[in-house]
Amino acid sequence: MASHAERYGNVPGLHPSEPNYLWMEAGSTLGVTDDAEPVNHKLTTSQHLVTLLKNAGLAWKAYQEDMPKPCDLTDTYSPGNYDVNHNPFAYFDSIRRDHAQCDRVVPFTQFSTDLSGNTAPDFIWVSPNLINDMHDGNYAQGDDFLRKQVSIALASRWYQAGGIIIITFDEGETTEQVATIVISQHTPRGMRLTTAGSHYGTLRAIEETYAVPLLGGAASPSSGDLRALF
Repeated sequence: MASHAERYGNVPGLHPSEPNYLWMEAGSTLGVTDDAEPVNHKLTTSQHLVTLLKNAGLAWKAYQEDMPKPCDLTDTYSPGNYDVNHNPFAYFDSIRRDHAQCDRVVPFTQFSTDLSGNTAPDFIWVSPNLINDMHDGNYAQGDDFLRKQVSIALASRWYQAGGIIIITFDEGETTEQVATIVISQHTPRGMRLTTAGSHYGTLRAIEETYAVPLLGGAASPSSGDLRALF
């Protein structure tokens, strides 16, 4: 079956970026309202998505562009165009203090290697650097990055075995509505959700797909579940 990319109006939460990343990982901003480094927000809860995946026996990895090494805990906004507040996993003690989990947060250079080598985990998270996420770069740079990386993913056994690609943004700039695009082999052609959702709905769809508990606001019936696009 041919793959289809479908759009979903996804209303993000707050400015600046960091609370939205935590929201997508934990179903809550956990009281964070700024873009401070992890040293300023030591989150002690173990109730967040990748811990649920681990407890369910599912593998995960987060690929962070320009992060210098796996499990980097220097809490900086460098080198290159790496932005630590686009790496929600760096804020949770349950990851930082568990090397087996922390080592799953890796430089983006491993992304294509894992996909082409058929070693990609069940759940994949990608955070581009500040150029390729269009924060400091332009649309053409962001489009070029996506074109290359989505092509790699579509050619992989991970995708061919039923992988689902979700492309979304943490927040808007001039509006609180951002696009969320789902690429799946199983989405009916032309499928589009007409009601706006939120990061809760994105998280809920992921949790339902992997059959793990619903976190925070993702458990609400009004979360705007985008599972219908899968």
